[in-house]
Amino acid sequence: VSTQSTWDFQDSVEEKKMKLYYFEFNGRAEAIRLLLTHAGAKFEDVRIPFTEWPKYKEQFELKQVPVLEVDGKRYCQTYAILEYLGAKFGYLPKSHDEIYRVLYLMNTAEDVFQKAFMAASPRSPFDEKGKAELLQKLFEVEGPIYMKAIEKKLKENSTQDFMVGKSYTIVDFFLLGAFQNVMQNPEWKKLFGDRIEKKYPLLFEYATKRLKDFNLYYKKCQTKLYYFDMPGRAEMVRILLKKLNIPFEDIKFKFEDWAKEKTSGKFELQQLPVLKCEPCGIDICQTDAIMHRLGAKKGFLPMNCPEKLYKVLWWCNTLKDIMENCARFFAPIPEDKKKAMRIDFFEKTMPVLFGAMENRLKLNDTLNFLVGENYTLADFYLVGVWRGFIQSPMFPEFAAITPKYPILQAYFEMQNKLLQLLPRNHSSIHSYLKLSLIHISEPTRRYAISYAVFCLKKKKIQKTLYAMLRDQ
Repeated sequence: VSTQSTWDFQDSVEEKKMKLYYFEFNGRAEAIRLLLTHAGAKFEDVRIPFTEWPKYKEQFELKQVPVLEVDGKRYCQTYAILEYLGAKFGYLPKSHDEIYRVLYLMNTAEDVFQKAFMAASPRSPFDEKGKAELLQKLFEVEGPIYMKAIEKKLKENSTQDFMVGKSYTIVDFFLLGAFQNVMQNPEWKKLFGDRIEKKYPLLFEYATKRLKDFNLYYKKCQTKLYYFDMPGRAEMVRILLKKLNIPFEDIKFKFEDWAKEKTSGKFELQQLPVLKCEPCGIDICQTDAIMHRLGAKKGFLPMNCPEKLYKVLWWCNTLKDIMENCARFFAPIPEDKKKAMRIDFFEKTMPVLFGAMENRLKLNDTLNFLVGENYTLADFYLVGVWRGFIQSPMFPEFAAITPKYPILQAYFEMQNKLLQLLPRNHSSIHSYLKLSLIHISEPTRRYAISYAVFCLKKKKIQKTLYAMLRDQ
């Protein structure tokens, strides 16, 4: 298996004879990936962006994925592929009884997965009320029946290290793929993973133990995003990673810890955000570079259409202007000058920028996207800047401006919902700044020196915030 990361899309030097086609997330294909990985089979993991799906779809017999291609011949249907590969690599049991148990467990597990999908997936055809009713039924009635049956089969097996027999069969890969899907999705982990651990401990222990066999495989996906304990510039990167279904560890530094980390040698430019992939050694810094690297090869940066590319970059650079101006307010400059800068920016510059952006959005073919009829980097930039800066309590002036541009505001609210983004917590920054202001304005200090010392501390905080918010 290629050891490149899930966001390193360079073509492998070695030509692969086996290709697995699926979307940009684990899904149904994960069981197949795990089987091929365990078998030591070399294969090309082709992850199809949704924007490119129409051109792929027509190539496939059933217009669906996963599809496995072996020496040019294509195989479809998850169960059929697993049984084909199971026979090829020795993961099908030989006794009729064990074959029955394998298929019984796979079909029972599939029943659970389908019900969980209908009750909890954003792609479910049911509305929120309908999903809530399905979820309650799943938790109280259907789920326990299926899950107890699966755990019972595990207890009855000759060893609890495997579901059937004393070695891997296709049902192990099927269940481990599903378990990994749940545990890598924070919402699903909270909804289902914690419940499995509590109510079906033997099953949870089995899956956790067996997945350790694939530590090396999953290490290629260890993406880490480093930033401060605030939304800021990293917010658009987080949103793009989420859209790409790339699992990542969101590492947030406290302000007071950054000085030590900055000089540790881990960060090339001694600034954040930084995106790292371990153990692959890929290290990307500079916000624009990260966004372009992630977006260009996934169809979010239209390199083959100069006119469309210009429009995308216009949005990105205009939104970058907003970030740069906001960062200037934390520079170590006199308060009167800073106040004048804020007034000039929010009363003169922002109306021009917001007005131009709203006009651009009106001229687009659809109000659902900023450029064209699909996602581009422009959409992730705007939602990221809106959440990281425009909604921040550090810039309360935006609250009086955004209602004047209802189309732009409605677009953000729609995308915020479509991308399933949770409300951002700015409280750590807000309370940090507020604490400084409370002490500085306190008139009851006995000694002048304590007031002077705290002024110096405030100045240091301002310098720190300025260094964090700007991208040198």
